[in-house]
Amino acid sequence: MSRNAFRNDAASESGSITTAFEALQSSPEFRGPVEPLEDHEHVHANDHFALIYESQEEQFAAVIPFLRQGLERNERCLYITAENSREEVLEAMRERGIDVDAALDSGQLSVHDETETYLRNETFDADETVAFIDAAIEDATEEYEALRMAGEMSSVLQEDPEGEELVKCEAKANYLFDDADGIALCQYNRNRFPSDVIHDVVSTHPLLIHDERVSYNVYYTPPGEFFGPEKTAREVDRQLEALRDQTDAKVELQRRERFLRESHEITAEPELDFETKLEELLDLGCEWMGLDAAGLTHLPARDDKFHNQCTIGYGDGSDEGRTDPGEGCYCRRAIESDEPVGMADVRGTEWEDDEIYREHGLACYLGTKVTNGPTPYGTLWVGSTEPRDREFTDTERTFLELMGQWVSYEIEREHRERSLEASNERLEQFAYAASHDLQEPLRMVSSYLRLIDTQYGDAFDADGEEFLEYAVDGADRMREMIDGLLAYSRVETGGDPFEPIELETVLDDVLEDLQLRIEDADAEITAGDLPRVEGDGNQLRQVLQNLLDNAITYGGRSPPRIRIDATRRKREWVLSVSDDGIGIEPENQDRIFDIFDRLHSRDEYDGTGIGLALCQRVVERHGGEMWVESEPGEGSTFFFTLPAA
Repeated sequence: MSRNAFRNDAASESGSITTAFEALQSSPEFRGPVEPLEDHEHVHANDHFALIYESQEEQFAAVIPFLRQGLERNERCLYITAENSREEVLEAMRERGIDVDAALDSGQLSVHDETETYLRNETFDADETVAFIDAAIEDATEEYEALRMAGEMSSVLQEDPEGEELVKCEAKANYLFDDADGIALCQYNRNRFPSDVIHDVVSTHPLLIHDERVSYNVYYTPPGEFFGPEKTAREVDRQLEALRDQTDAKVELQRRERFLRESHEITAEPELDFETKLEELLDLGCEWMGLDAAGLTHLPARDDKFHNQCTIGYGDGSDEGRTDPGEGCYCRRAIESDEPVGMADVRGTEWEDDEIYREHGLACYLGTKVTNGPTPYGTLWVGSTEPRDREFTDTERTFLELMGQWVSYEIEREHRERSLEASNERLEQFAYAASHDLQEPLRMVSSYLRLIDTQYGDAFDADGEEFLEYAVDGADRMREMIDGLLAYSRVETGGDPFEPIELETVLDDVLEDLQLRIEDADAEITAGDLPRVEGDGNQLRQVLQNLLDNAITYGGRSPPRIRIDATRRKREWVLSVSDDGIGIEPENQDRIFDIFDRLHSRDEYDGTGIGLALCQRVVERHGGEMWVESEPGEGSTFFFTLPAA
């Protein structure tokens, strides 16, 4: 079998994974730190792991993925047994999906016991073991990319119960792995080794696996220090450094969490307008990044200069329309890039030639593109007149990018709302003009019909009188529809300003207006406690009157029983009007809100088909929604929401 038989898609992508540490971090079997290895002090090019385990299950859960990656990366894999038998190891590999037989047949995988490796001369010697590993690496790399070893260390205790020679070997192996194409995973059963040996094992391995976690070892001691005269002092320094780093990381995490929480609170606050939210977000971003200026710039399509739309800490607030920052390097770079663009210190760079630095001294800048849909709109930026002593981190860039995405969303939403408002306004103007223009000829038709009835009514036979009655009735219905269309078209423009409204008072007025209808139908109307809401009193009166009138009209044969209730839901009230009438088929429950759409003929139920459409539009003007829940023959409940006062 070819020695490349175990390479798969994962292996073909491994060129981006330069170390076994990174490969293990990318494995779904493990969790590990997110920071790259090269960011840490005392990092060498070796890959020398220690696996600290407490059960066979935990042991194999780590070592089998380690070996699988070696097979996939075309490495020679060597397993050294001690407390597990050769058969147990191979069976564990089979159970986890490795084609063991093919690996053995090709020679890419081999399993040996300690007498063939560590204890070839019946005693454990650090120098001999390192020499054995060196020779094995040289032999393996003649055909494979590297040697990957996984060794169980328990048998060494028999020859080296204090672990002195073992720890010496582990420390010396680090020198070997510095330059050799070798990867080692030394396996230590915590239940079998003394604690002081485990302590030294941890100290001599730069990389650790424990409890399904792969991590860089902050307690690692380089060999020169481990065997040096100042070992204890350096260990104390390292412990203090680890404690300091841990504290700093916790503080930074708390800062990030506070920033995210406050950002969410600002953007989610319904009482704040976009401009106020933007200013508060920019203030927060400056505070978090330690900067003193920020802004939103706009690049109009008809212009080639950026205009300040909002700035903080920059200028006196009266520089609307100024082209800062960015005719050259600054915002121009940001708007042309799909990722945030920044410079911690513009001095000595091409950014230094930009007008914004020469004339206004903005020496530090980070900006991200803002869009209106697919169209570039401008940039969101933070900066300072003082150079920054460190580069912008990926976290800071991500936060600014997220802020820019939110600003883009708000700008697009505002643009859509303005377009919709303009469209609605044109539609209202058309409907109003059309309705108004129709009224005059309709009044003329009605007047002449009545004049004909008055002067020539006696000359008509029964059919003529019936035809005339139809014409008059049609004209009256047409007038009602025009009046309804006028009312519908003027919901937005003809309404009153919102103010606190007591719905109890509104309901009393409606019941008084409908008194005769209620008495004629013998209707029973009850209501719970109704709230105070923010709205247009006249329009809300119209909504309740239409809903109650419909409930009476469609009440069925028995006297209608109608109930009005209100339930608080966060910042709004949910109102409901329930009846026990004829109900509505499910397929018609959306249709009833369409203007001029009727479910019944006029012979069955009178009406224009505008009432519910008008109610829904009034509710939408109040920022609410309206819907119905109904079962045919069981009645209907109309719900609508209104803002709490």
